Amino acid sequence: MIIWGSKARLKTIGTGQFFCPTCRQTRRYEHKQAKRYFTLYFVPLFPMGDLGEFVECQTCRVTFKPEVLTLKPPKPQPNLAAMLNSAKSALESGQPIEYVTRDLVAAGVERELVLNLINGLIGERRKVCKQCNLTYAANVETCLECKQFLNEGS
Repeated sequence: MIIWGSKARLKTIGTGQFFCPTCRQTRRYEHKQAKRYFTLYFVPLFPMGDLGEFVECQTCRVTFKPEVLTLKPPKPQPNLAAMLNSAKSALESGQPIEYVTRDLVAAGVERELVLNLINGLIGERRKVCKQCNLTYAANVETCLECKQFLNEGS
């Protein structure tokens, strides 16, 4: 009696680090290739065709199409509460109002709300650098950018 059949065999063709969509973290992976082999008495003798390729996360063991290796991890979201809490100290320690405004707007706060927040934090008195035209809180003495002495502005 002759026992013959086929069996899939896996071969690791690459390893590395990738962003696993299941774990939502950077993890180790193995890039594998599957081929079907003809077997005689359960011994694989020769390949009969490709079954395809896949990427396997070494942590959760979930498999993905090889295109998963092109995924980039999502950018971490700025901690808006921390940014709002540190805005007053940033302004009082010499950060230009324009920089604080830019950062808060980039984090998703509406510009009009940011300007009202800044007025509430440091009041409406400002100093303006005559050289670079940046605006500062009234207690700041020198420009962060050009190191010039600041004058009272509007």
